[in-house]
Amino acid sequence: MNLIHVVENLDKGAVENWLVNVFLQSRKYRPEWRWTFYCVLGKPGRLDALVTEAGGEIKYSPVTLSEKRSFLLFLRQTLKEGNYDVLHMHHDYMSGFYLIATIGLPIKRKIVHVHNNDQEIPVRNQRLRKILLNVFRRTSFALADDIVGISGNTLSEYRNNYMGVKPRFSVLYYGISMEKFDVHVDPISLRKELSIPVGGKIVLFIGRMNEAKNPLYIIDILVELLKKRDDVFAVFVGKGEQEASVKKRAEDTGIQKNVRMLGWSDNTVKFLKSADVFVFPRLLEPKEGLGLVVVEAQCAGLPIFITRGIVEDAIILKELVFFEELQDATVWADHIDQQLENEKQINQTTALERMKASRFDLSHATLNLIELYEKHPSQENIEASL
Repeated sequence: MNLIHVVENLDKGAVENWLVNVFLQSRKYRPEWRWTFYCVLGKPGRLDALVTEAGGEIKYSPVTLSEKRSFLLFLRQTLKEGNYDVLHMHHDYMSGFYLIATIGLPIKRKIVHVHNNDQEIPVRNQRLRKILLNVFRRTSFALADDIVGISGNTLSEYRNNYMGVKPRFSVLYYGISMEKFDVHVDPISLRKELSIPVGGKIVLFIGRMNEAKNPLYIIDILVELLKKRDDVFAVFVGKGEQEASVKKRAEDTGIQKNVRMLGWSDNTVKFLKSADVFVFPRLLEPKEGLGLVVVEAQCAGLPIFITRGIVEDAIILKELVFFEELQDATVWADHIDQQLENEKQINQTTALERMKASRFDLSHATLNLIELYEKHPSQENIEASL
């Protein structure tokens, strides 16, 4: 089978990291398959070497999306020359735009993969943006063979009550390599590295530092926590436009000595296995597509405090997860304080064993993707369990 995936570029994005891991895992099951990654940003990424060393091919768009006609023409030429069996697009609503380049081409399977609920397209005019979102979605319904969501909620939001027979709709969950959680981590060493006392309690946030993921709210929680105890520290792993705001609020409230802002890290496992609680106060709308970091926090056996902005699909170990309202940071602080005083509901070993048996194990997810590709196009419409 000859596959081409349309992505941004193979760098730090969660989608691309998941996809590269699935590609590498797939070599165990379908080593003869040819994988091509078409990078619309037109520039190399830090994962390129992993792909090429494993036999994958990478193509870079020579023009940007702003050059709409040229972009589509080059994409069409690439698809025509490649003689691909499957075109798998990972840009939500923008995939409808890409599909225009496929009209009349003999591609056997065209798949739109919806990873987010944010309804983002690179258009500043809000009226035009709303129109194009609807146009691109309807183009996907008309031209795609399959529309795949990373959760039931994500698929339902994109489907928007559309009830046509074609395309087929299904949920395809992410998978992660859980073996990375088998490594030994010394939580004392990490605390020393971060200038946190040996007995200090770590409240951990991992993710993009943007408004939707709401990292500012953690400072509000920490303010309330420090009224109860002085041994708690908030650790932020990630980058984004709210970094400066988080830092300023910490300074304005006088708690900056209990805040650590670390930027991106390629080794989030050491933080997850060393922290005491994981906090992710995502805004309720739009919801997180899935919340892969919440899956990883479960692998580490961490107590998890989240909002209903995280979909239920992400939850396997329900006894670890506490859903909170965004109305009052004092309530979050009270509940986190109680958790810090209690023993963890599950130890790390047991948590990891259960997660390895779940739908989020990388091997399981890879086999599901292979099944999607090999499923005969004439099969009945797959209805997601929403």
